[in-house]
Formats: sequence, C-alpha cells, structure tokens
Amino acid sequence: METRETTATGWIVIDRSRGVLTRSYRFSNGGTALTFTARMGDGSLVVVSPPTGLDEAAFAELESFGSVGALVANNGFHYLGQAAWRARFPQARCFAPAAAVARIEKKSKHKLAFEPMAALAELTGPDVGFRDVPETKRGESWCWARTERGHAWYASDVLANMAKAPPFPISLLFRWTNSAPGYRVFGLALKLIVKDPKATLRLLAQDLEAHPVTTMVPGHGDVLDHAALATDTRTLVTAR
Repeated sequence: METRETTATGWIVIDRSRGVLTRSYRFSNGGTALTFTARMGDGSLVVVSPPTGLDEAAFAELESFGSVGALVANNGFHYLGQAAWRARFPQARCFAPAAAVARIEKKSKHKLAFEPMAALAELTGPDVGFRDVPETKRGESWCWARTERGHAWYASDVLANMAKAPPFPISLLFRWTNSAPGYRVFGLALKLIVKDPKATLRLLAQDLEAHPVTTMVPGHGDVLDHAALATDTRTLVTAR
C-alpha cells in the first residue's frame, strides 16, 4: 500500500505535484462522503463533491496547492457544499450532469446554476478526465487524474468502500443490494441514480481499461491503493 500524507487539516495527499487530494466530510444524519481534487490544464484545481463544514485553515491549506477553478456536483446528491464554496471562490466555474441539476433545483435551499459537464473539457487538459454517465435518473459522473503512480479515480456513487452498513433499518437496504461492508459496487445508489446499472458498469469497465486505477477514491468510505486494486476493481465491475 502506498504511504499517503495527511495534512494538518485533514487533506489526504495522493499526488502533491498534481494537486490530487481527497478528504472525508460529514453530511446529514451522520453520513460521510469523500471529495476529490486535481490540477487541471490551466493550472487551477477542480473540486469534485465540494465538502461541507470546512474551516478557514482547511480552505487555506487547499489553496496552497493552487487556485480553485472548477466546482463539480458529480450527481444530484453531492451538492451540499456548493453554496459555501461558491462564496469562497466566486471565480470558479460550476458544473453538473443535466439530470443532477434537475434534482438539485428541487432539493437545494440555494439557487445554484451549473454549466453542462461537456464544457468542463475546456479546462481539464490531458491528465484529468470526466465521464458524464448517459441516461440517468439523478445524474452521475466519475473522473480520473494522472498521477506519478498511474491514475487516481473518483468513483462517485458507483463504487463504495464502507467499513460497515448504516444502522438498522437502512442496513437492510444495504444488505439487500450488497452495498456494504467492504469494497463493492454501491448497488443501492445505482438503483436510485441510474436507469440501467449494467450499462453503467460496462461503461465504467471501459474507462477503467483505458485509465487503469492505482488509487480509488469512492464517493463513500475509505481510499484504496493496494497492489491488486486494478484487478479487484475490474472483478467488481464485471461480475454484476
């Protein structure tokens, strides 16, 4: 396993020279999620699933890696930090899948405008890529960034690596969909978010083949970077 650096304010550094970082954050009802950052072609950072509840020191530490140029709501559920991050970085452009925007407009307390994911390609450059998943119920996307070791991935809500399922009775849904514990396809989220889970996993398998994973940041759970990660991930995705 790669030894990762954790900064004073909780950022996990995957590749310092390329601005690839992650961290866990809390949202409603005690849940936790992960964010993902990478340096784009223009030198600024893209922040995927901007976290809630950051203090001044955590923002400042991230800014030491570069200015924030883009904020991405990767699906219709990972938008809760958008308002605070837009206030902090008013120059940043904001992106989301179209179906995510529809849900966010219904659920958010703030009026949040987004550009389409296709426009994000103008900024990312050759070392960062996004997949806007077609035909979804609530929008979904994943991304990858080139690192010194290979590719760091943010799997959004397609893959998860939770140590345990949430408390009863939600645990029953996790058991029914085989979503936890451990590194798994997040079956429950797929049922809620995409229209055709099997087609989504086939698309993910294609992207993983083109950009082999060496570090996986799931939307929820713990970061993985063990030696057999690419093989394990391929098995997970193709077995469903």
